[in-house]
Amino acid sequence: MLLTLIITFSLAFAFSHIVLCAEPLRSELVEKMGTLKFRMVYSFIAVGTFAPAAVIAFTNRHLGPVLFVLPPWAELSLALVLMFGAVQLIVLSLATPSPVSLIPAKPEARGILRITRHPMNIGWASFGLAHVAANGALSDVVFFGACFVVVGLLGAYHMDARKRRQTGEQLGTFFKETSVIPFAAILLRRQRLVLSELAWPMVVLGVIIWAALVFYHGRLLGAPLL
Repeated sequence: MLLTLIITFSLAFAFSHIVLCAEPLRSELVEKMGTLKFRMVYSFIAVGTFAPAAVIAFTNRHLGPVLFVLPPWAELSLALVLMFGAVQLIVLSLATPSPVSLIPAKPEARGILRITRHPMNIGWASFGLAHVAANGALSDVVFFGACFVVVGLLGAYHMDARKRRQTGEQLGTFFKETSVIPFAAILLRRQRLVLSELAWPMVVLGVIIWAALVFYHGRLLGAPLL
């Protein structure tokens, strides 16, 4: 029963998020309902599906069949690296907002945006991947995979589609010079990495947050990492 609830609420959150963010449906709903009412309905559905999924998954971990088990060294290494990237992306996204996010920003590829134009979304996707790697039970894979990995990645592409629809060619150069997948634009030589542009105080803050999460994970969440 609990496993069914976790799967149902997790998939409902991901599905509703994807559908309501998809164009042209989102624009049509906003036009009919108004921006405020649409956001209220969207928020109600998001909280109403994610909150119960999170509460049940947190209080009833590792339910259902175990889909995979990684070697301990691989599990820990992946979790630590992916969480480090997740924290850095999320923190740096606050210092350098993307013009394709909800926060207005200049259409300029600089800092963390040279690595990915969606640092917040990719950060949460990386958070989800870290927990999927460390937890192979069905309930954990569905919760973290659907609510974070799928929503984070597909949400980024939905935001791109919405911005293209809203701005036309205004962000054309920005889209060409950047990528959703981290480092893809750099590897394809459409962009270059400029470390001096990163908000280094935020990088340090990210390291502190990551270290605190690693060392206090067991005390706070009951699942020690080290």
